[in-house]
Amino acid sequence: MKLRGKFLALGHSKNKRVMKPIQTTGIMLVMTMTLGGLLVRSRSMLASSPTEQQPTVVINQKNAQDLYQQGLEKTHMGDYQGAVADFNRVIAINPNYIEAYGHRGIAHFGLGNYQEAMADFNLAIKLAPRHANAYNTRGVALAQQGNLKQALADFNQALKLNSNLVDGYYNRGKAHTELGNYQDALADLTQAIQLDPSLAEAYGNRGFLLAQLGNKQEGLEDLQQAAQLFWSVGNLAGYQQTLVYIQLLQPEFD
Repeated sequence: MKLRGKFLALGHSKNKRVMKPIQTTGIMLVMTMTLGGLLVRSRSMLASSPTEQQPTVVINQKNAQDLYQQGLEKTHMGDYQGAVADFNRVIAINPNYIEAYGHRGIAHFGLGNYQEAMADFNLAIKLAPRHANAYNTRGVALAQQGNLKQALADFNQALKLNSNLVDGYYNRGKAHTELGNYQDALADLTQAIQLDPSLAEAYGNRGFLLAQLGNKQEGLEDLQQAAQLFWSVGNLAGYQQTLVYIQLLQPEFD
């Protein structure tokens, strides 16, 4: 499951993967083959709480935060059932812990419980209607289900609320690519790179798209940059996939 999430940043460049042999047989450069999944990274959405707190409340908040972190770790390891249980406990302690709803939705999505996932995403937005990442998260889930136009609307809203949301630009760029809006996709991927020059997936997708649109030299340069960034963080799967595309492009320059 990849929600940038794979809704969680599953498939994010910080994840280390086991190296597999590079295989070029049967690989074709087509628009639907893009690098990296959609992105959703953990961002604080904890609802504000009173400045003066009783000791019991402080302890409960710490317990909720510990459980929340535990749930995140389980999600990243693919233990979605365990993650749901942890996030349930977080919400029982603090019903206003917005991020717990969002990440419980991610875990539900990983389990294939799509209705439960969307219910959590919708609730997160209801509780925090001006939180950009809540819309970004729901947009990723919608895109993963093929509802690209609805996803695009959520990414637009996310960026309206936070014009510096890197994941919003990246995800909207991915959605535009799938919808055939290639110039819009290039603009969004470029903006994501300007905001986060270390985002390998953005370089990879922009490079791939540039090459497909005829700007092969610029595309190759982006793909080479993506490969370097994937390698630098130990993402061997992303590195190998990028090398395949580079190898397919380079003969044209020999």
